[in-house]
Amino acid sequence: MTKKKRSMFQIAWSIGITTVIVLASVLFSRNDTEQEKEVSRSDLRSTEELMAFSHEADHYYAVTMERLREGLEIPTEESVNLAQERLGGELVPPSQSKNYEGYVTNLQAGDKIELTINAPVGGLYEVWLDYRVEEQTFLNPELSFEINDTTQFNEMNALTLPLQWQQAHEESAIQFDRYGDQLQVRSELAGEWDQQPLKDPNHFFADPLKFELTEGENTLSFELIEGAILLGDIIIKNTQRSILSYEEYLVVHEGASKQNDQQLLTIETENPVTKSRRSIRGQYLRNPALSPYDYQTRLLNVLDGASFSEPGDQVSYVLTVEESGFYQITFKYLQNMNNGMPARRRIELNGEVPFEELSTYSFDYSNKWIHETLSDDEGNAFLFYLEEGQHTLSLVIDSTLVAAPYHELLALLAKMDGIGAEVVRLTGGLVDRQRDWRIETYFPELKTSLAEILDGLNAQREVLIDLLGNEKLPILTELAVAIAMVESFYEQPDTLPHYLTRFNQGYSSAYGRIQSVLPTLIASPLSMDRIFIHDANVELPRERVGIFTTALESVKAFAYTFINPRYRQINETEGEAIEVWVNQSRLNLEIIQRLVDEEFTPKTGIQVNLSLLPDEQRIILNNAAGSVPDAALSVSHGMPFELGLRGIIEDLSELEGFEQLTAEYNPNSFTQYIYDEGVYAIPETQTVKLLYYRKDLLEMIGEEPPQTWEEMISIIPLLQRYDMNIYIPLGSDSSHKGFDTTTPFIYQYGGRLFDDTGSQTEIHLGGSYEAFDFMTSLFTVYNMPLTTAQFYQSFRDGKTPIGIGDANLYVQLKHAAPEIAGQWGMIPIPGIENDSGEIERWDPTYGSASIIFSDSEKKAESWSFLQWWNSSQTQATFSYDLQATLGHQFLYLPANLEGFKASAWPQESKQVILEQWQWIQTTGRVPGDYIVERELSNAWNKVVLDGENPRIAIDHAVRIIDKELERKLREFGYIQEDVLVRPFNVPVLETIERWIPSHDGDN
Repeated sequence: MTKKKRSMFQIAWSIGITTVIVLASVLFSRNDTEQEKEVSRSDLRSTEELMAFSHEADHYYAVTMERLREGLEIPTEESVNLAQERLGGELVPPSQSKNYEGYVTNLQAGDKIELTINAPVGGLYEVWLDYRVEEQTFLNPELSFEINDTTQFNEMNALTLPLQWQQAHEESAIQFDRYGDQLQVRSELAGEWDQQPLKDPNHFFADPLKFELTEGENTLSFELIEGAILLGDIIIKNTQRSILSYEEYLVVHEGASKQNDQQLLTIETENPVTKSRRSIRGQYLRNPALSPYDYQTRLLNVLDGASFSEPGDQVSYVLTVEESGFYQITFKYLQNMNNGMPARRRIELNGEVPFEELSTYSFDYSNKWIHETLSDDEGNAFLFYLEEGQHTLSLVIDSTLVAAPYHELLALLAKMDGIGAEVVRLTGGLVDRQRDWRIETYFPELKTSLAEILDGLNAQREVLIDLLGNEKLPILTELAVAIAMVESFYEQPDTLPHYLTRFNQGYSSAYGRIQSVLPTLIASPLSMDRIFIHDANVELPRERVGIFTTALESVKAFAYTFINPRYRQINETEGEAIEVWVNQSRLNLEIIQRLVDEEFTPKTGIQVNLSLLPDEQRIILNNAAGSVPDAALSVSHGMPFELGLRGIIEDLSELEGFEQLTAEYNPNSFTQYIYDEGVYAIPETQTVKLLYYRKDLLEMIGEEPPQTWEEMISIIPLLQRYDMNIYIPLGSDSSHKGFDTTTPFIYQYGGRLFDDTGSQTEIHLGGSYEAFDFMTSLFTVYNMPLTTAQFYQSFRDGKTPIGIGDANLYVQLKHAAPEIAGQWGMIPIPGIENDSGEIERWDPTYGSASIIFSDSEKKAESWSFLQWWNSSQTQATFSYDLQATLGHQFLYLPANLEGFKASAWPQESKQVILEQWQWIQTTGRVPGDYIVERELSNAWNKVVLDGENPRIAIDHAVRIIDKELERKLREFGYIQEDVLVRPFNVPVLETIERWIPSHDGDN
């Protein structure tokens, strides 16, 4: 077992400082010999400056390195600000402050406070807050912070306050389902007053953040972005963090009782007493060597390493010692994830690290369950002095050990981006491998810059080898490959214009390989079975069982399947319960089933059996066989129309309570589910597209995020001067352009797809053709990129600072791009300004839906279930339960507007999404409408890729479309003997209220 010494970390830190100094000297360098290549506008900055600006946004790491060089003072004085001395928020008297001694400030999401605080001496201070999280939220409070109207480093844009979750205290906290399988333990907030410093939200630093204050008065302003808190005193002070070495620790406890009666305390890890996130959870593994184990039922027996893997995660356990003395601590763990990397944990006893060697302790990679007794580098077990009574053992994940290499690699990536952008600027982005370049003539600093990148990469690889102790790890192999690729360009720089795809473009480039290392560095999964606190002479339980025990347990489990009561219970309830298919994952199904068993069935008396729907084609096959269930959840948006057209599912608009349920929805979200005069599904989820923009880069070039398409195209030439561009979904790497990418333009221009009868298309008429001409000219005239493989990555890198993305992009940026936190924003998508000055931002939404089958004999019970499942309360509860199980990055997007408002989505995004949802306009379904989507896509490709005239392309598409629409209407009896005997009712925006009555209320 290799443990990393303190000296190693100091070496890494020193290398980090040196590298930052070198990089800082070159990142902002300019090539003065290229004045003829500069853009003509004097107020524009160079490409290299812009790329440097986008990557070097004064992160706390860089600021800390600068402060170390400056030697800023860290005063010992402190100052306190009381609630009644600040502006903003709601002042709450002591009688209503929930046990706080003094006035407090009540802050809700969006509230701002401002205060003046006196710094006795200028220098660096920590900021400590007395706060209490209000029970109405399950999300970590997040705030932004400014000092004297300045953000000193990027992390101040998104600071989080830690939460503590504990097991629910009800007698039924540990529950089992109807089959005897143990359910995840529900957690509740430990809602007590706490005093905590503002800390690095990315957990690269164990110590509190340091903020620079000038001597005298300083203005501090806070904005609560997320959550709801009561805020007591705000204190500026500095704490002294002094941790003993292990040798010093033993000296302190010298002479204490050795305790030799062979005690053994065992902690089951699957249910920690407290944890930092709800989604840290227990897991069941069928392994007789794990505890607890039962071959008949599923018992939670390990702490799931995948859920306990992010920096900042913390779990705590309570142990009771009967006799004071020295003990050893052993963990039974499994670490078979994250490409062979060791897992890192800070180990605390009673809230403190007992000695320095436990500040960061490494658990080596192991694909088998093993025991790890906390030990030094030579394998000598640490001794812990524990007094009689209760103690708390905590494990915390931080990234202090990899902070230096992580940020140094980020800086090197920024330098590579700067080089790549400069080369593209010189070559115009054209790749002509028949042309010979003497690139150093135009870019004389190129070879020097490449040499600096090589030196930096080699230095960081050595640092990581030293820290990790294994040079064969995949991340080190990736770095070695990247070094070789950069070295080839250093030796032959003139090849760089021809092979940028090997330098900084794409996953397989040197840039992509370096970038792939970063998430592996900070991830730290670790599964645990048990923790043993024991005397050195105690014999621990075996790590693994023998092959005969494993075989015997497998035979017992197999034999038990023949008498398993769960199958008998299913048969016994089959006639009473409604059968529901669910088109979600098994884990989601288990969450829904628990909700049903805990809430729906006790209230209604209706039993529900949920089953997985692995393939929607099964619906068609089972219907043909006469064995469909009563209802189905989460079917894709295209299924209800196809099933309703064929009479397989029920018209829900005729059922009692339909209008009351739909009052919580935007009526236009039902468009996809309307056929003839019926509504055949209730929306469960719906998509949303938003415009994402980089605040820092737009500020750099002096532009605002575009609100209209006219503003959008006006900013394209300016961005292109910096080798940047705009992304819209039409520019994805898929050749098929679906309705979700084409119809927004058509509806914003006032066009439509079909005539009133549904027998002919109108994509060649009026606003529809104008929209088609515009959506092709974006690429043929304004030179938007034809394909952008990964908008998320190019947005993160600053290469595409404006673009349209879905809700998944929000989740990615929120949780996977911490380095640009606070530097991006989102607004509704661009639109077309109408005659009254209003910007029409029409956009379709798609999602999943709930249906009832026509052959069901339990339609009333099934409808009651659908009403409950799609209600605002249930949808909001499910969103929180899903997040509690899978993690804060899993966000469920309910179509029920009231359910969405109360859901687990962060507050900063809700209002923007709701604003965009006011512009829902989805294409009404028509038999054969697939041909419209396909031919509209083909026409776009012909114009953009083949250079065909837009009018010729669209007219050709119309002929094909009309022929197929007529054929499908004939098939379903709308056209007989070449006569349209009855028009097809096409649901459109103006007539949607025929099916879904409008309801007053704020959507």
